[in-house]
This record gives sequence, structure tokens and C-alpha cells, in this order.
Amino acid sequence: MSEMGNMTKIMKKAFTNIFLVVMTSIFCLESSAVGEGYSVDLSAAIDLAIENNESYLIAKKEMERANSQIIEAAAGALPLITGGLTYLRNWRVPTGVFQFGDEIVTVKFGTDNSYTADLTLTQPLYSGGRTIAAIKIARLYKKLSRETVRSAGQNLKVEVYNAFFGAVLAREISRVSSQSLELARDNLKVVDKMYAQGVASEYDLLRAKVEVANLQPTVTRSETDFEVATSALKNLLGIGTDDELELEVEFDSSQFIVTPIDIPGFEDELIQNRPEVKISTYTSEGRKKAISLYTAGYKPSLNFRTTLQYQTQFDEGNVFERRWDRSLSSTLEINIPIFDSWKTPSRVRQAKIDYSQSELQKEAIRKAMILDLEQSYGKYIEARENLSAQGNAVELARRGLEIANVRFENGVGTQLEVSDARLQLQLAEINKATAFYDLAVGYAKLMRALGRDLEPIK
Repeated sequence: MSEMGNMTKIMKKAFTNIFLVVMTSIFCLESSAVGEGYSVDLSAAIDLAIENNESYLIAKKEMERANSQIIEAAAGALPLITGGLTYLRNWRVPTGVFQFGDEIVTVKFGTDNSYTADLTLTQPLYSGGRTIAAIKIARLYKKLSRETVRSAGQNLKVEVYNAFFGAVLAREISRVSSQSLELARDNLKVVDKMYAQGVASEYDLLRAKVEVANLQPTVTRSETDFEVATSALKNLLGIGTDDELELEVEFDSSQFIVTPIDIPGFEDELIQNRPEVKISTYTSEGRKKAISLYTAGYKPSLNFRTTLQYQTQFDEGNVFERRWDRSLSSTLEINIPIFDSWKTPSRVRQAKIDYSQSELQKEAIRKAMILDLEQSYGKYIEARENLSAQGNAVELARRGLEIANVRFENGVGTQLEVSDARLQLQLAEINKATAFYDLAVGYAKLMRALGRDLEPIK
């Protein structure tokens, strides 16, 4: 009963891992190609995800936005050229009446039609530091966007590791379950023959039949889990759900070896490499620059403006046949803020609060990253030790099953021994597959925790 309980716990853990893989990946990219076949290893899976994953592509688009924001901010220091054309129609022209002696004279003030065309150049000379602050903020946003892309790339690769090896785990569990069912059926045939010969008891026969019946739902469930895990991986990679997907993987744990880590000694590397830390730093610096941006509201602005104007007026006729009078003027304009209903003080106060919050968030993120490193390293060591503990357990369990079968056929052993040996073999194979999955995913999360790029492993 204890062995069955252990087996149940192992199966629950394995199915839980597969469920987590599916739920992590199910909201990713919709399938694209239809009716094609893919044979992918981990490297190819990462390449497909980077090429097709929508979340990662959205993050990359932010880089384009950041470049545009720099240009927009710099435009505040460049001249602005505007042009305009105004048409005025007087439906009733104002008149004035003047009397000269006995003569009364009526004079029109204006014409029925008036056209004005102008071209104006405005050059900001001083803006109180607004433009410089805006450019610095835009450049910081570009750096922040670059780190956001790095973070999205690292998270995506961890998701690929999780989904890829999760599908491999589901495939192995399906294989082991099918193999266990076949062994149980073979055992049933042996027991049936021995029962017919009077060597085996009816209890042995019934037990063998029950074991076959009990294993069938497990096989069906494992096959379904494998299909679902594979579909989730396809979605993550941008592969059509109707396409064939063959996973290529070598069960070689040496590819996930990491030299021992001294957590305090790696804190500097973590702070230097983790994109989340850099994002919090750039965010804090940007909010500090925002204080200067809003403080500029206290300062005057100075603009130089030159206007070239053409104007014509007439009562009747074609506008293009008229003479246009030209004028050219320049102005120097200074605007001094006197009272803006406390808008500027409020903005400055809010900017200072935002900066204080960002400093606290930066420290909180730094601590969270260190904690993440400690947890990731602990999980990695645990997974590596679990896999190492398996050793040659599968080979030993398989040899044990062979011995149990021989003993039972020779009338020395019992059906219970055969069942227990088969259970031990299934348990050892699932343990080994689960431990390898834990090691692969633990390695990916540890690399992310250190801020290192996850190079595809062949």
C-alpha cells in the first residue's frame, strides 16, 4: 500500500507539472501554418518562438516607439514652419458718412473679398530646460525599452524550456504507461496459461486482469496529456495545431551543469545583468528628469518668429488677376508665467512623489532579484541531486521485473512480486523523466536569475 501511495504521489506530481506547462503556454501565440511537419530540438524551438511569439514582438515594437519619442523630443528645439491661407467674405461692407460743407460723402471701409496668405517660421530660443529634459527622458525610455526586450526574451526562453521539456515529460509518461500496460497484458497471458494448467490460482488470474483494467485509464489520460502539452508548445512556437511536431532531445544532464555559486559573490553580477534591475534604474532616472521638466513651468520662454505675408482685396473679379501686396515682419516673444492656478507646483510635487516611489521600487526589485537567485539556485541543486539519486534505478528495476517473472513462471515467486516489480519499474522511469524535466527548467530559471542569456543547447 505504501508503494502504491508513493506511485500515486509521483503520478500526481508529473501530471501537475504537465498541467502547469499547459496553463503557462495556452495564452501565447495562435497557430499559423497548417498541415506541415516539424522536427525541432530546443535550439529550433527557441528560434521559432523568438520569430513568432506575439508578446516578444510587441516588446520589440516599443524600441521603434522609443526612437520616435527621441525625434519628437528633439523637435522642440528645432524651428517650426507653418503656412496658411485665409479668405474673408464681407456680405455687408461697413461704410462711413462724411459731410464736407453741403456735400455728403459715403466711404466703404473694406472690400467684398479679402485673401491673406502667410508663411511663418518660429524658432524656440529658450524653453526653461523643457526640451533638454524631454530629450533625456526619451533617451532613458529607449534604454528602458531595450532592457524590456531583453527581459521578454529571457522570459520567453524560460517558457520554451518549460513547454519543450514539459512535452518531453508528457511523452515519456505516455510511453511508460503504454509500456506498463503491455507488460501487464503479457503477464496476464502467462497467468492465464498457468491457470489453465492448474499452476496459478484464480486469485492470481483475477489480480492480473484487474491490473490490466486499472492501467487502461492511465494510458488514455497520459496520451491526452501528451497531446495537450504538445498543442501548448505548438501555440508557443507559432506552429499550427494540425501540424506534426517531432521533439528531438538527448537525455544528457551534463548540458545543464552549472559551477557552484556563492550567492553574495554573485550579487554584483546579478545587479549588473538582470534587465529588471536596469529597468527600475532607468525608470527612477526618468522620473527624476521629469521633475526638471515640470520645474521648467516656473521659467520664462523665448521665441523668435518671422512671418512672410501676401494680401489682396477686391470687390469683383478673379483672385489670380489681382495684385498681391507683400509684407515681412519679425517678432521676439517672451512669455513669463505669473499664475497658472497652481498647476506647475502640483505637477512638480507629483513628480517628486513618483521619483521617491521609484527609488523604493528599485530597492525592492533588487532584493526580489537576490531572493529569486537564492530560490532558483536551491531548486536547481535539488533537481540535480534528485536526478543523480536515480542513478541506474531504471536498469535495476527492469532487471528486478525479469527476475520476478522468472520466479513466478517457475512457481517460486508470487503474482504480488511481479506486480510490485512492474510498479517499481514504472515508478523509476517516471521519477527519472520528472527529475530531468525539473533539472532542465531549473537550469533555465537559474540562468535567468543570474541575468545570463540562455544559449540554445543542442
